[in-house]
Amino acid sequence: MANDYAIRDYLENWYRPNLRVKNRDTCTPLGPWFVDAADVPDPMALALRTTVNGTVTQQGNTRDMIFDAPFLIEYFSRFMTLSPGDLILTGTPDGVVDCKPGDVIVTEIDHIGALQNTIQGKA
Repeated sequence: MANDYAIRDYLENWYRPNLRVKNRDTCTPLGPWFVDAADVPDPMALALRTTVNGTVTQQGNTRDMIFDAPFLIEYFSRFMTLSPGDLILTGTPDGVVDCKPGDVIVTEIDHIGALQNTIQGKA
């Protein structure tokens, strides 16, 4: 099993350069609906893609995750309480791009659906 420090070090150093890109006001959109676990036969075999203004910028599959869902649940349960309905946000495939006001982002998961958002300027 992976060392806790190695996991934390990996996650902090891998994602830190993208913090400004991924964390903006009104970000972390979810939906347009949630799917019951029973409706997803294999959560570790879901194709994902993101387009920005119609151009594919990210493409991947949950089977390519560094740590699978059961491991992440067990790991986080060591130091925090997880309750039904909690979300664990794990990141995205390579291809993060800087988006500007007016850009249309569509994130899609095969057999589940698509989420479309338009980046808004500051109010």
